Amino acid sequence: MEVDKNEQAILQQALDEWEHTGKLTVEQAASLRETIVAKQSDRQQIAQYFFFIALFCTLLAFGAIFLNEKLLEKIKVYFSLSDLVIGGIAGILSVLWFWYVGKKRDRINPAAYEVYMVLGGLSVLTSLVYFCKELGIDKTYTTVLGLAFPLLIVIAQLFRSRALWIGAIITAIGWFSTYTTLRSADNLFLGMNYPMRFTAFGLVVLGAAFIQAQVKQISFAGRITYTAGLIILFTGLWGVSIFGNYNTLAGWHQVRQIHVLAYSIVFGVAAALSFYLGIRFKDEPARDLGVLFLLINLYTRYFEYFWDTMNKGIFFLVLAITFGFLGWWLERKRVPRKQ
Repeated sequence: MEVDKNEQAILQQALDEWEHTGKLTVEQAASLRETIVAKQSDRQQIAQYFFFIALFCTLLAFGAIFLNEKLLEKIKVYFSLSDLVIGGIAGILSVLWFWYVGKKRDRINPAAYEVYMVLGGLSVLTSLVYFCKELGIDKTYTTVLGLAFPLLIVIAQLFRSRALWIGAIITAIGWFSTYTTLRSADNLFLGMNYPMRFTAFGLVVLGAAFIQAQVKQISFAGRITYTAGLIILFTGLWGVSIFGNYNTLAGWHQVRQIHVLAYSIVFGVAAALSFYLGIRFKDEPARDLGVLFLLINLYTRYFEYFWDTMNKGIFFLVLAITFGFLGWWLERKRVPRKQ
């Protein structure tokens, strides 16, 4: 239930009073408090967009500075700093930053809080990278990403930061990519090419999301993990529907696309099933991503099989009729019949 700040304060006072007098149990009061959401004013919404822009600019600035090795070398030489010293300074600044932001959390806008968490996370990663450089750990960043993932997970859990949780998932994707590439033979890891292995990885992330939902300490970000798992799974299936499980482009070019048609069918069935289950259980990520990748599958198949032979207008007309009928059918199912 969305209410303004004054109404929220009145409702909170009422719940506190009912809980104090015993009309509501602690669990009932806590459950009701979670349903009360304060409406954002126009100024708050504009401020939130500015914070997102600030976050994007921060990421660009971080990449421009810390990925520029010449600039970093000049700074190191000018101040006579070793990798160990830089890592130590970044680590100390990270601890102080998280302590300060955590202390002021109740006074900070939620969007601004996530921006501050990202800044702290970048500082932590900087410290980790320079410590690894000092210790001479591999230059492929596999170990660095493998260490960064649990580190970000712990920090995200301690400070209940969704932005850092997203960062941890991105780090896990990077680690999985580099690790499987290094351990692959003839471009195959456990017999899987890139799209196929990320399809499997998406299933693992989805499984982790269902487990996460049962663990109270990290359930706050369960929806993020679930959505990420769906995106990884469907993106992997999309790649498999195009390239199959071929390990080289040369090998893929030698076969006709009809040979990977089975993968396309699996991809379409998975997307349609996700769309149906999303509607059936009111699961918005499954519904929205299901219909999105179902459309992507149809358009991909069109470009593969019918671009040169079928009239473009007829193809899009068939799609329009199909989805128009689907929308009409779903609308009929949604509206209850009159007795």
